[in-house]
Amino acid sequence: MKAADLEKARLISNARDQNVAMRARLASNEALTLRIGDSNGLSAIVLTPAYEARIRADLIAAFSLRIGENDAALAALGVEP
Repeated sequence: MKAADLEKARLISNARDQNVAMRARLASNEALTLRIGDSNGLSAIVLTPAYEARIRADLIAAFSLRIGENDAALAALGVEP
């Protein structure tokens, strides 16, 4: 493996770790807040429980896809996640 591949694998592995952590936070039902604006005009959007559950499920699925992509990229470099 080339030195450049080692750096690439490190970056992918770090991204994978972040994706796993975010998926775990979502799966643990940590509070989910939707906000819009900047610090001067920040507004929170109140979500109904059903809508929040759909968003949470979509996000968990999206992070699972990202983790799969991370795993495939690592495997292509010959690294096991």
